[in-house]
Amino acid sequence: MSKINLKICGITNKASIVRAHQNNVKSLGFASNNLNGPNTTNDKNIKKLIKECNYYKIESVLLTKFYSIDEIINQVDFTKPKTISCSYHFSKNELLKIKRVFKRLRIGVSINPENFNKKYIESIRKVVDVIYFDMNVYKKESIKKYSLKKSINQIQFIKDKNIPVYIGGGIDKKNVSNILKHTSPFGLDISRGLKNNRNLISQEKLKDLLNQISIG
Repeated sequence: MSKINLKICGITNKASIVRAHQNNVKSLGFASNNLNGPNTTNDKNIKKLIKECNYYKIESVLLTKFYSIDEIINQVDFTKPKTISCSYHFSKNELLKIKRVFKRLRIGVSINPENFNKKYIESIRKVVDVIYFDMNVYKKESIKKYSLKKSINQIQFIKDKNIPVYIGGGIDKKNVSNILKHTSPFGLDISRGLKNNRNLISQEKLKDLLNQISIG
C-alpha cells in the first residue's frame, strides 16, 4: 500500500498534540465553535494549540464557517494556522482575496455529499490547495452519515480535477482498508474514530489504525 497522509481533526487539548507527534502524525485540525458538530473550541484555545503545533512541526488546519471574508481574515490573523478549511463555499474571487492577504496560507474547502457542486469545484480548482470531503453531514443536533458507495462518484470527480482530497466521516480500523482501496485519496481525515471518552487521541485506536495504513 502506498503512503497515505493522515489528518486528525477536532483537537481540543495539548495532550493530543503530543500524542500525534509521538506517532509521526503531521496534520491536525481545529474546529471553530462557529461550526455545527462535536469537538469545536474557541479561537483563543485554537491559537494556543496552533502554537504547540508549530513547536512540534505539525501542520495546523483551522476549520471555520464565518460567512464574511473580513471575519475569516481576522480569524486567520488571530489564530495563525498553516491551512484553512472553509465550510462555507466562498467564491473563487473571495478565496483569491484570502490568498492575497496570507500568501503562505494553504486554502482548503470542506465538501460533503449534500453540498457537492460540480460547477463550484470546477471554478475553484486552480485556487484551492486541498479539498476535505466529509461523508458525514453535521446538523445542529444530529449527524447524517453517507456511505462510501453513495460518495465515491463525487470523490472521483474531485480527483479528476487534480485537487488533493482528504476523505473523512466515520473512518476507523474496520473500514479504512476498503476506503483506501476504492478511492486512493491523498489523505484521510479522522476525528472521533481515534478519540477516547475524554476527547484525547487514543494510543490504542491510533496504533490499530496505523497498522492498517502506511502514513506519509
